[in-house]
Amino acid sequence: MDLGTFVSRTQAPFHTGSGDQHIYIAAMAEASQRLGTHGKDPRSLAEEQLAFAYQRFVPPRRLGEARRLLHEHRIAVIAGAPGSGRHTAAQMLLYEPTAGIGIHEVDPEDGEAGGLTLDRQAVADGDRLLLDLSDCQTTRFAGLQSELSAFRAVVEERGARLVVVLSPHLDELLTAELRRLTVRLHRPRADHVLMRHLRRAHITPPPTALTAPALTHFLADAPMRDIARLAEGVRRARDDVPAGTFDDWWPDELAQLREDDPEGIEFVDKLTDGRQRALALTVAMLHGSAPDTIYHAVTALLQELKHPEDERPRLDRADLNTELTKLDCPAGRGGRVRFTEPGRVRTVLAHFWSYFPDLRPTFRTWVAHCVRNLRLDRDERDRVIERFAAQALRTGQPEELVSLAREWTADGKQELMPDAAQALAAGVRHDVHGRAVREWILADVRQRDLPRTYRLALTVVCSQVMAVGHPDQALVRLHHLARAEDDRDGPPALTALLSLATSDRRLCVLLLTRLTSYGIRPTGFRSASESRIFLALADAAAGRPALCTDHVARRRLTECWATVFAYGAHEEWTPHVRTWLSAAGAAEYRAHRDALLTTLAAAAAPYPAAAGRTFVVSQRWALAPGDDRAQRRDTAEHYRRSLGAAQGIGPAPEAPPSGAPPSETPPSEAPPPADPDVTPEAP
Repeated sequence: MDLGTFVSRTQAPFHTGSGDQHIYIAAMAEASQRLGTHGKDPRSLAEEQLAFAYQRFVPPRRLGEARRLLHEHRIAVIAGAPGSGRHTAAQMLLYEPTAGIGIHEVDPEDGEAGGLTLDRQAVADGDRLLLDLSDCQTTRFAGLQSELSAFRAVVEERGARLVVVLSPHLDELLTAELRRLTVRLHRPRADHVLMRHLRRAHITPPPTALTAPALTHFLADAPMRDIARLAEGVRRARDDVPAGTFDDWWPDELAQLREDDPEGIEFVDKLTDGRQRALALTVAMLHGSAPDTIYHAVTALLQELKHPEDERPRLDRADLNTELTKLDCPAGRGGRVRFTEPGRVRTVLAHFWSYFPDLRPTFRTWVAHCVRNLRLDRDERDRVIERFAAQALRTGQPEELVSLAREWTADGKQELMPDAAQALAAGVRHDVHGRAVREWILADVRQRDLPRTYRLALTVVCSQVMAVGHPDQALVRLHHLARAEDDRDGPPALTALLSLATSDRRLCVLLLTRLTSYGIRPTGFRSASESRIFLALADAAAGRPALCTDHVARRRLTECWATVFAYGAHEEWTPHVRTWLSAAGAAEYRAHRDALLTTLAAAAAPYPAAAGRTFVVSQRWALAPGDDRAQRRDTAEHYRRSLGAAQGIGPAPEAPPSGAPPSETPPSEAPPPADPDVTPEAP
């Protein structure tokens, strides 16, 4: 007997319409692995990063004064030289490990008149805000101070805290009000910072170990981030060679951080033949690859450079092994090509990108060709993109990463989507150029005709990378991406948007504010996509009703529900009303029942047809068979009373005392709301 097929639940995108559905689960999973997020919650990642910094933080002088100002005035302005650790100090001023409150880093946005603006609506009650203006230009900062004054007023009104980071060159432009709130922080002792990092890694070198001339010279003026990188490199070297000592571990790691490696520069200068130089660059870019890969890559580079071919017969020329041996990078363990000198990869790449600036566009084209056309495995592509991104960012060309991502996804195929996401993520994470990359991404997501694969790469980067340090900006960009999705795409951007918005009450309010401020017109939602986004958000919020208790959230939800009721077809919104009723009737959400139902009633009350229809929906829902029928009847009665109170024809319902049994009043005995055109339907 054929019993047929029964699907009890879905574990992946479920196609219920007509046409094709494009599913990119494998590509998204690989992108997550390449980005190092592995599906982790961005809030958890942000907390891990803050906890990591807190455990290794060495307070600079005068940090206590900045903490006092923050406590007394809810704002502190800290100034410091680049590389002094000012950004981390600002984070530590706001971070309290036991508070459970995240830090919200805000960025000024370009206004319509060309100046900078600060979004005051993004400030939530008790928020901890960091505004980094360390790279702000003088002319733009002058116009931002009035915005900052109004922003500060909102911070005080909502009981939030704000730390502003400035560069010393902006000191002269400060108003008297901000000047008295400013503290100039000095660079902490670099040897203390290094020792703190090493001890957290269970490495305790003797005090004399830090007196080596090369190390002392490095610590004299190295940025705090480079000191942290040195400590991390030493930790990795210790893990690779546990039997060694600190003196064995640090020299090679320091060589990779220094820009003035004499031996490396001398190595490149000795390469007088064009093919040798091309081969050295190829080995550095594809370090650890097989000889075949090196051969095809160097051939492609020479073709891009239009290098003259060697016209001698092939067997009269040296073979690849001889050429590699001359460069001190023979094929070794596992048949992989590697330089024998540590740090040589960084030196060679830095030399070519620094001293052949006219060839950078060619290098970019070559890297794009290698990733697209060579048979590189995932790890090889990962390393190539990482090395290219490091050089592009070091030489101030972050736009190359965005350009590559667009190129790799232009044809709509998904094979190179993880590569595009990795390139974009490198730019988003960068300390200096991250803001510019985020602005380019914003300009891209505002376009409706982006290739689907590029939109997917942007979705992954925004939801898993940008959301860690800049969740507000990630939400704005995901909102734009979700607007552009259609039924053929599946909803990856919408899914990411809802996940981010429901992870934090402040972010939920921000999305609702965007829907009400930009998505609603006098004739309803601006587009069908905005209505779709709201109804999906309503369902998601019903699953986390604590998001709906904030007074601002309830006001925004009421506005959106009212727009749906006034201009949407009841067939569209009826399933979502049932979802809210189910959430209100759930025992675990009983404390939030009144907030859910009064919000829904307030939205439906001004529209008789909607009020009657929602009443009918609640009655039919309550009469459906099930073990929780009594609870549903009680919820339906609560909604009836809420609706009557919203229409001004009855008192508001009283919340039952904790533990009280549900009412047994049959729904059929409850009088309907004042709408003669709608009557309850038979269940």
